Amino acid sequence: MEGPQSSTDEALIQAVLAGNKDAFGPLAQRHTPRLFGLAFHLCRDYDTAADLTQETLVAAYEALDRVRDRDAFPAWLAGILRNKFRNLGRYECRRPTLSLDELREAGFDPRAPDSAHPGRAAEQREVWQALEGLAPQHREVLLMRYSDDLSYEDIARYLDLPVTTVTSRLGHARKALIQRAKEMGLL
Repeated sequence: MEGPQSSTDEALIQAVLAGNKDAFGPLAQRHTPRLFGLAFHLCRDYDTAADLTQETLVAAYEALDRVRDRDAFPAWLAGILRNKFRNLGRYECRRPTLSLDELREAGFDPRAPDSAHPGRAAEQREVWQALEGLAPQHREVLLMRYSDDLSYEDIARYLDLPVTTVTSRLGHARKALIQRAKEMGLL
């Protein structure tokens, strides 16, 4: 989102707009993991997240000439993904949550335990279970802040929200997570 990546994004966007369609590949590859993560945070379904990520990249390619602030390209992509999610009615109609085992079987485990600390697996499962019980907007900001290690400003840019809204959501999310952890007997 910042510095060298932004200038690289800028160069790739310029190349695509100049007619080099192949330049979109590296751009898509760079942003696919975070887009997929955001999609999965929203819908909690591997297949739906993959579909939303793909649809977002297709829409982005088709509308690339409309990117106003190329430094905010990741936020622009996230906005497309969130709009696609809303337009498909995903907030009202969630599919069942995949278990961690199902994610591992599918080859996707973004928060695999550190092999140097095998005891962390059970702890991670419990944290994931607590997170899965939160509202999507709370889970989203918590994961972006603590798993992706993004600053409040980066989260705000990525979600196209004011920093004050991110701060508020994080506060509410922490309280909800503590409450959920207490209900699960973790605290």
